[in-house]
Amino acid sequence: MCANARGDAAGSGATIERMAQRRDPEPDSDGPDPDGPTSRSLGPFVGAVVVVAVLAVLVVVAQVFAPADDIDDTELINRTVGDYVRAHNENDDGILARLRCDDLSADDAPLADVGEVDFGGSGNVIVDGADATVDVTVTVDGDRTTETWQVTRVGDLWRVCTG
Repeated sequence: MCANARGDAAGSGATIERMAQRRDPEPDSDGPDPDGPTSRSLGPFVGAVVVVAVLAVLVVVAQVFAPADDIDDTELINRTVGDYVRAHNENDDGILARLRCDDLSADDAPLADVGEVDFGGSGNVIVDGADATVDVTVTVDGDRTTETWQVTRVGDLWRVCTG
């Protein structure tokens, strides 16, 4: 039994040697390791990180140094009048009600007695505290007219009060 065990030990040694010979050969020390990263393959990643970092810095700088969105009363009044005319053309009673002064009924409001109009613009805004006047130009059935509307500031909004 001892001899047989010794033979098995010798046989297993030969098997280990054969397994060692079957292993893949070591890569040449001159070439890159095919399984590992190389300095050339890190370049695009590092470049992408740098681009993202630069873009992030640009966004922050743009936000810090961007001019404030200070809109003056004239612009707010012109926007209110434009929104009012668009809401009239779309028959949006909810928007019209929000853009009218509370004491101005829908029947007495500007454009109440006409259908769809072409908005020609607004201008000549004169602000006096919380009240203002604005010239509004519309075309109704081919007739271009300019009317002066009175608007009033209610909170942060300008509302149409008369036509």
